[in-house]
Amino acid sequence: MKPTHILFLVLIAVAIGLLISTMGDLSTYDTINSAKAKPGKFIHLIAKLDTANGKTIEYDALKNPNYLSFHIKDSLGGTSKVVYMKGKPPTDMERSERMVLKGKMQDSAFVCDDILIKCPSKYTDEKAKISSTAK
Repeated sequence: MKPTHILFLVLIAVAIGLLISTMGDLSTYDTINSAKAKPGKFIHLIAKLDTANGKTIEYDALKNPNYLSFHIKDSLGGTSKVVYMKGKPPTDMERSERMVLKGKMQDSAFVCDDILIKCPSKYTDEKAKISSTAK
């Protein structure tokens, strides 16, 4: 075999090794029930705020400004408590249509590292402006 062929095969093997090693870091969107089956694994959840049965957002800036907890419900009906220890609640969290939560399930709560909110009012006003200018 020629040295260039050997070098080419080594480069292919290294590329395959890199792809396999990065695939372990990929996360997927999970349901709350599947997240409970994978404690400690980093996942993404898509859910909405669950305010049924008197559940509220727990945040007290005087006691601990870096502690936020609330309950979520996914589209399949699974519920969980969420603990976010990186600051105050995102703006308009109560009005959000849905949220993407990144974190890990630990014990009986989802420990969240990041919260992404989609606010429906942000897009509703733009649609109204576009439809009124089109007429």
